[in-house]
Amino acid sequence: MDLATARKLLPDIRSASDLASPLWSESYDTTAMRAEICVENTVTGEVEPIAALLPDCSHDDRRLMIRSPEYVAALLVLLNEAFRVIRELQPKQAKPKDFAAECAMKCANDHLFRRYLAERHQLEATDLERIKTRVRSLLAVQSMGELNKDENARKRWQSLRNDFDNWRRAR
Repeated sequence: MDLATARKLLPDIRSASDLASPLWSESYDTTAMRAEICVENTVTGEVEPIAALLPDCSHDDRRLMIRSPEYVAALLVLLNEAFRVIRELQPKQAKPKDFAAECAMKCANDHLFRRYLAERHQLEATDLERIKTRVRSLLAVQSMGELNKDENARKRWQSLRNDFDNWRRAR
């Protein structure tokens, strides 16, 4: 069996495994003179045949058939555990930094950043739109979104931010 086929079958295997009787056993019907695979009726507790085993069925085939619900359940437990370990071992995906949002927040909420812009970059306005326009001009971008898409714009923002941090520490 190839991997693609196995992947397609997995949901059906899980569903059938959940719905099938969990334990099968072998019995012998003395009237019909044949071996049978049986399950226990969960309501009545009676053992009921679900399949007849022909005389040519080998011991190994019988064992596989009789224990198949248990084997499938065990394999699904192992598969789930393997998936869990794989997920645990994978490096956590760090959410990419949103430089545009960082810049917008500095413009909107950081009064020291505004003072820095006034002192170092001749910003004469106090309304948010003019501040953002001046910062876009300093960064040579049309929109703040470019800070997340253009590496050169991102570097210009980081340089401006570092200059601001140095200015703030020197105060």
